[in-house]
Amino acid sequence: MLELISAARRRKRPPTHQLFDLVSMNFRVGLLDLDLNLQMSTGKYVRIMDRCRLEHAVLTGLLNRMIGARTNTVEANTEIAYIRELRPYQRFQVHTRILGWDEKYTYYDQRFQSQRKLHTHALHRLAHMYGGKPISPQAFQEMTGLNLTSPPLPEYVEDWKTLLQSKRRLTERDIGE
Repeated sequence: MLELISAARRRKRPPTHQLFDLVSMNFRVGLLDLDLNLQMSTGKYVRIMDRCRLEHAVLTGLLNRMIGARTNTVEANTEIAYIRELRPYQRFQVHTRILGWDEKYTYYDQRFQSQRKLHTHALHRLAHMYGGKPISPQAFQEMTGLNLTSPPLPEYVEDWKTLLQSKRRLTERDIGE
């Protein structure tokens, strides 16, 4: 909750980063962040990712534009690869960036690194909302006054989109039975 209050207070400051810039934050694993295996819990990873995306929105000026346009984003899908564990008191950085968007979603990339080694990599697919209904990223761009063009999405994002489409077909088939 304190992160939201802080973000709301800082949102009107001039942006220090461009929309596609990498935004990094430093952290340290605390004792309350641990699971039974004495490594950072998966729930803590997700919470930190949310906080870092919020910070990205503050530093790029996106949050202020979203509030002004009365829009918001919701998480549609997340894919997380846990490569190495983060241990008690270990320092790490989270690097957050927007990769781009397609006709329906915006894609974020987040990486947890410690001592220049990748520990966790996450992809996020976010939907934009206005008045409780989904809007396209292009409509979101127009409403927030950004009017930017998305760079081409990386091949690994296109592969992930294909996987998500396959999972959706499977889920729809299972529901129909």
